Amino acid sequence: PFLAGAMLRSLARAGPARGLATGAATVAGSTVKCTFILAKQKQKVTVPGMVGWTLLDTAKHHNLPVNGIAADAPWDYVTFGEGPASVEDHVVVAQEFWETCLPVGYQEQDLLEKEERFKQPMSRLASCITLTKEMDGITVLVPETNQDLTNYV
Repeated sequence: PFLAGAMLRSLARAGPARGLATGAATVAGSTVKCTFILAKQKQKVTVPGMVGWTLLDTAKHHNLPVNGIAADAPWDYVTFGEGPASVEDHVVVAQEFWETCLPVGYQEQDLLEKEERFKQPMSRLASCITLTKEMDGITVLVPETNQDLTNYV
């Protein structure tokens, strides 16, 4: 009883409770359309992706043939992340969406520069592009030169 009373007094001093959102949350409000042009398969596929997912997460969720490993957070003293690990998920972003993507990180840039076949100015790694609402309709080309290292030993 004493603890419950103290907790109630504490809440009363804190002021009114924060209100709930006025509009109903919808899945549609959290999704963006992503178009993958799959050069090797000669297909164009448009799928929904969730805001906050990476392009690689989206492709894997829909079983699209985009390989790769999710990138850790960029390296820092807090997370000790190691960034992107491979170039299997190389994509070429349509020019009209280039500015909506976050800038290329130094680790991603290093990987792309090491590969001669990725000399295209709009090259990115799908694991390093996190979807935002501004990216609704994003189109990327998945080049046929991408390697599949899934069964590499």
